Amino acid sequence: MAGSALVERIRYARYLWSQIRQTRAKRDKDARFRLVPFVELVRVRCADLAPDAPVLSIGARNEVELEVFAAAGFTNVTAIDLYSRSRRVRRMDMHRLRFPDASFGLVFASHAFEHAWDFPRVARECARVLRPGGYVFSATPRDFVPDAHDRYCFDRPEDLLAHFAPARPRVIHQEIREGELRLLFRLEAPRCAGR
Repeated sequence: MAGSALVERIRYARYLWSQIRQTRAKRDKDARFRLVPFVELVRVRCADLAPDAPVLSIGARNEVELEVFAAAGFTNVTAIDLYSRSRRVRRMDMHRLRFPDASFGLVFASHAFEHAWDFPRVARECARVLRPGGYVFSATPRDFVPDAHDRYCFDRPEDLLAHFAPARPRVIHQEIREGELRLLFRLEAPRCAGR
């Protein structure tokens, strides 16, 4: 048993290094063209989300997501990624969120969830750190064959939502586009999913 645990730790370490290499290669990318409509969708469709509501941005890479949220009037955004040169983006693994339960009103993940090593664990962590009635925004690529970097393919909304089922997700907005799935949903019972 100890040998299999070691093998799994080695595999996970290789996965992390691969993800960090990819993040470093894209660290200066300005994805504002994609992020602005995503954040605007959140602002319009989540009217009860106050401008100072705590937001967790997963996979931010650089400060662009923080700037887009600020331009939309959001003042309390925490950004994380496995690697960043910015002091404003905390280094953290989405599988092990170092935040207390019920810390955020929104978890925002633009092209991040597909990179998970263990997406069920990521979903539980997201649900754990959300406040009751909190929102999740997810944009992921679709119609691809998973590989070492893009490990999960969510072609249909239910492919992703199934992982949040214990938290009773309620879809606010969904778009199934060529090559991309966009979902905005509310977790009616988030903390039960993390237990």
